[in-house]
Amino acid sequence: MDIKKILKKLPTGFAEDVASFNAAQLKGVILQSEANIRTVEQEREADDRLRGAKEIVKDLAGPYRDAVTAQRAKIAYAFHVMEERGESIASE
Repeated sequence: MDIKKILKKLPTGFAEDVASFNAAQLKGVILQSEANIRTVEQEREADDRLRGAKEIVKDLAGPYRDAVTAQRAKIAYAFHVMEERGESIASE
């Protein structure tokens, strides 16, 4: 990842603070950050409102997803038929 993009995502002052850290302190930052990620992910999984919202989105998006899937299947089958006949779109 580009270091400029990483720097934009860091909390204000973090880069300056850790610039003088030794290897053990940097390892501590890594371990603490990993623990924080686990905590946030566990909280996200336990969030009933978020889970409910995801189910609503899944239900609402279903017909659109199914329609696109059917259209892609039609395209794939049309290509298959053309290929069996030795035809191609480029020849039209």
